Amino acid sequence: SGMVVRNLLEEVSRDGNVAVCISPLPDGSLDDGSRRMLKRVGEWMRLNGEGIYGSYAWVKYGEGQQHLPGGKLSFRQANCVFSANDFRFTVGTNGCLYAYCMTVPGPGTQLKIVSLGTDAKLLAGSIQSVTLLGCAEKLVWSQQADGLVITCPEQMPFQTAVCFKITLSQPI
Repeated sequence: SGMVVRNLLEEVSRDGNVAVCISPLPDGSLDDGSRRMLKRVGEWMRLNGEGIYGSYAWVKYGEGQQHLPGGKLSFRQANCVFSANDFRFTVGTNGCLYAYCMTVPGPGTQLKIVSLGTDAKLLAGSIQSVTLLGCAEKLVWSQQADGLVITCPEQMPFQTAVCFKITLSQPI
């Protein structure tokens, strides 16, 4: 499921789309592995789909050192390791910017999104709020010249990747 979610983030951040082929068994049912994978992807989408459904690419698709290898989904993609510096961006139908961290950072981790610093000059307006989808706790954050700095909450009960919703003074 993690491989499918990360592939989805790679594609959607570039205005692409994803189709997942699940082959049914001869009786029309799904094998246990396919059923588990679809359930986990569905759970992740319920929490983070706000920045996926109807979204489009931002001026920059992402930042960080790691990228999902190309080609068909296989062990290469499943074993790809991302860090807390790897982000993918989308713009939602509500005009908010969504920054997906391609892993789940540890509790209390301080993240820096360089593309969202004032020196990067990629945002038309100022950042008004930053929230973590699926988390009611208010985040500590600051927009600095060299990046948007976010401190993760003390509880990070997420899987695969997390999404920060960024509201701007001027919608994108």
